[in-house]
Amino acid sequence: MSIKPPVVWCVGESDSSANVGLQADLGTGQDLGCHVQTIVTCITAQNHKEVRSVEAVSLSMFDEQWQTLLDDVPPDAIKVSLLPSIEIVKACSIWLKRIKADFPTVLVVFDPVIAASCESGNLLQQDSVGASLLESLLPYVDVITPNSIEFERLTGLSAQQSVVDIQGQLAAYLSSSRCAWLLKAGHSNSEQATDWLVNRDSIIGFACEKLVVQNTRGTGDALSIALAGFIAHGYDLLDAMTMAQAYITGALKTDVEIGKGIGSLGRPGWPLQIENLPAIVSPNMNTKASTTLPFAKMDLKKMGLYPVVDSVDWLERVLKQGVKIAQLRIKDPDDADLESKIQQAITLGKEYGAQVFINDYWQQAIAFGAYGVHLGQEDLDVADLEKIQAAGLRLGISTHGYYEIARAQSIQPSYIALGHIYPTQTKDMPSQPQGLTRLAHYATLLKGAFPTVAIGGINAERLPSVTQTGVDSVALVTAITKAVNPESATRSLIMSFEQYARDES
Repeated sequence: MSIKPPVVWCVGESDSSANVGLQADLGTGQDLGCHVQTIVTCITAQNHKEVRSVEAVSLSMFDEQWQTLLDDVPPDAIKVSLLPSIEIVKACSIWLKRIKADFPTVLVVFDPVIAASCESGNLLQQDSVGASLLESLLPYVDVITPNSIEFERLTGLSAQQSVVDIQGQLAAYLSSSRCAWLLKAGHSNSEQATDWLVNRDSIIGFACEKLVVQNTRGTGDALSIALAGFIAHGYDLLDAMTMAQAYITGALKTDVEIGKGIGSLGRPGWPLQIENLPAIVSPNMNTKASTTLPFAKMDLKKMGLYPVVDSVDWLERVLKQGVKIAQLRIKDPDDADLESKIQQAITLGKEYGAQVFINDYWQQAIAFGAYGVHLGQEDLDVADLEKIQAAGLRLGISTHGYYEIARAQSIQPSYIALGHIYPTQTKDMPSQPQGLTRLAHYATLLKGAFPTVAIGGINAERLPSVTQTGVDSVALVTAITKAVNPESATRSLIMSFEQYARDES
């Protein structure tokens, strides 16, 4: 069986010590299942302690590398790092402009390496290069990832101010290009390191505990290639950023002892450890979207087949067949009988000993003593999570990728829903279907931490494969409501889930 890995082009320096530069990019890219192709900008003689020499390649060789690769396989993402001379900077911008014209979906990550991160901290490019970097490259870059030192040298702005003030002072850059700025906090003195993703409309923080380790050489390089690698795998920027942060945390926890001086990062593999996920924060954190205690636990023995229905009648029909978890999703908030229907659903849940969740209407769920409430991501900004928690209700949260999982896990809900797995007929979705590979990664990531529910486009034929990913529950809608015999279909689906869940365990 042939495998076609995503292709990442890495533009940067050759490092004789393989701690940073293209050699490190190759290792990280392969660790994440990418095929890395390289465009060398310069040859460096360096080790763990110092950079002794930097020699740029000729302009003709630089151009020939681009053209040779372009004649063969176009990239899925591009990472650009050290550009040692003005001539190389200008040539790189010309090539990026061409790539963007011919392949507009290819995203470019720019890590503006200026000085080495080894003990010597040597400058790696001509002093005159810095001023031309932003003007030449930003129009063709999707994310720029400077640390605080690089940020100050490139912009002339102070990194020692609030991120909100920085966003204001970056207004000219943000309005003239679509490039987002990832402001890295690795050089800060705080106990928590928060990297801020800033664009013209938003500021999103990715916060991790600052680890006290010696092996930090090439952290910025690894973050940018990991970011490009996850983008090449098809993840959007927020998911890719969340995953890259988790990857770096795992790498910092993996010791590698080679040479003297500041040590190298490890290769932790695909990010599947929930403790490595960053916390998602904002400059003005919404207290309504933050709780200090976990929500009430689910009864895992009552997980399994999870019908999502739009009426009390349908709810009673599935509960009669032995379903022990279900959701009432009434789409019309102006329904004259809304409160009565919610009360009936709660009563049915108690009558059949089932875990019945109310979708969206958290105020009514609290008022009438529901077992639980299910919220989408947009609801987290407006719902009073502290009230829901204080009332003893369970909370389920919809997610559509790593970023939303990271956001959800900091709230400590009762379960996390993962979707949509396949194309769905029940609602328009802004995201792409997740598929089984991603679902399996999510299930592994959350195993033992939060119960999981797979949802979206799942039918009887797809149920076995979905169940075998290790999720705790599978939500279905039309597989039941559009079945010729809904009662028989429900019983069959329950048996199918239980069979394949046993096989998986």
